[in-house]
Amino acid sequence: MVNKILLTSKFGNNIFTRSSISDFFRKLNSLKDKEIKLDFKGVEFISRSCADEYFKQKKISKKKIIEVNISKSVFEMFRNVCIQYKNVGSEIPFRISRARGLLFN
Repeated sequence: MVNKILLTSKFGNNIFTRSSISDFFRKLNSLKDKEIKLDFKGVEFISRSCADEYFKQKKISKKKIIEVNISKSVFEMFRNVCIQYKNVGSEIPFRISRARGLLFN
């Protein structure tokens, strides 16, 4: 069975700080589950720095992380960070799909 975590129970409706994402992933990575579903239902905002940190933490995590219920505004911020990576010539870590979450390239 996949462990499902409702992100509003950890962050509320807004995710503001890079350190909150780092702390969250530290706890997430200590779980025994190999696959975790992160439910973004109710999360209306994520800052650009948090979206960037989310990408970095997801990339180094050994967990299979599946995102569900990503709002349009959160999706757009993830998309903007991917565009920023592309514009500065950095590797784009993920393809994004509102329906399918963040997918490794």
